[in-house]
Amino acid sequence: MMVSKNRGISNAVLNLPDSVTHGTAAKLVEINRGLALEEQVIDLSIGALDTRTDSRIDRGVIEFVRTRSDIVHAFAPVKGFPFLLESIAARIARLHDIAYDPKKEILVTPGGVKGSISVAFHTLLNPGDEVVIPVPNWPHYSDMVRLHEAVPKTILVTARDGLTAPALENAISERTKMVVLGDCINPTGKVYSTEELSALAEVIAAHNVRREARGASPIYVLFDSPYEAHILGARAKTFAALEAGLENGTRCSMRPWTVGVTGPGKTYGMHGDRIGYLCGPADIVDGAARAQVNLTSFASTYGQVATHVALQPEMDEVATSRAKSARANLESMLQELNAIPSLHVAPPQGGYFLFVDFSNYADAYKRHGYDQADRFLLSEARVATICGNHFAEGEALNHFVRINCGRSLHLVSKAGARIRRALTRLVS
Repeated sequence: MMVSKNRGISNAVLNLPDSVTHGTAAKLVEINRGLALEEQVIDLSIGALDTRTDSRIDRGVIEFVRTRSDIVHAFAPVKGFPFLLESIAARIARLHDIAYDPKKEILVTPGGVKGSISVAFHTLLNPGDEVVIPVPNWPHYSDMVRLHEAVPKTILVTARDGLTAPALENAISERTKMVVLGDCINPTGKVYSTEELSALAEVIAAHNVRREARGASPIYVLFDSPYEAHILGARAKTFAALEAGLENGTRCSMRPWTVGVTGPGKTYGMHGDRIGYLCGPADIVDGAARAQVNLTSFASTYGQVATHVALQPEMDEVATSRAKSARANLESMLQELNAIPSLHVAPPQGGYFLFVDFSNYADAYKRHGYDQADRFLLSEARVATICGNHFAEGEALNHFVRINCGRSLHLVSKAGARIRRALTRLVS
């Protein structure tokens, strides 16, 4: 009998699946190797825009390095450079009309928004705690929760409604410690209205008032907003700014129980800078800083300087322009897809992803040996997407794919035409 060698790697790590997006990019490099350009697979899997980062950010970093190299190569404050904390507070105030104390209520994190989520989990989660996660949603939430020995409790929701108050009430137990929400959901583009968020807030507030009365931990909300700049219509109140109505007729603020996380990556095309920031109650931010100093110390000085430049008021126009460009590309893909018989794709409320249901074609592509929509599209349309089942555990979304429309208009249009031709051949 073969006995596998015990290398002592933790069960938490051994149980992690491969990263879908990063794994797909590596596979595509191999598939496209040696192929003519017209034969190559078009990658609409990873969630970045093709629009280049504004050159003023580059110049700002170069100037800082040229004039302040003593700071660039020195230790930085754990919570972040004071000038960046001020810039973050000002950007949040412009976007969400809510004031955070830059000295006490904001923490800059390395590792992008994922770093902010990680340090929030380190701060708030104990083994066995439950985290309510509406799905489809960013796949790393559940894996990161498990890494902290907590338990993800996923709820399958629709793109139109998102998480509803009754569904949240049913999901909450005595072990619930956190609920994951956001303002522009990956992959569906769901944008919650103020009324929808207020209904969820009332559920959480009712539980927290009862919990705090008996000295138990409250339920926290992780409000994750990496795509906040890609909401072009009406913007709802951010969760921390809500006041929930209670049964006794009084109202209570959600701010003591809300941790907001975001970063410059999706807004300004600064994925490689790996900067995120967390905003919340001062005691939670202090706890997060204590966790961070023992994990990663502080965010890179270069990335902090770049983020400071990006968050200046004159750069707000850049954020909006990038969002409008990506949205125009999405509209182009929508036109291609909605020209296909039996395929109706509703425009998402926000963002630049399409989450498309190919179920009407499932029987046809299964007869050709494809059990998932993404596999059919990769082989027959030469377009790489992300299968819906990566955004919700199980097989319920096998025939959905996430399509990134943030690539160039030329590539998005070409991919749309390829998908249309592949589906036409399939049923002809």
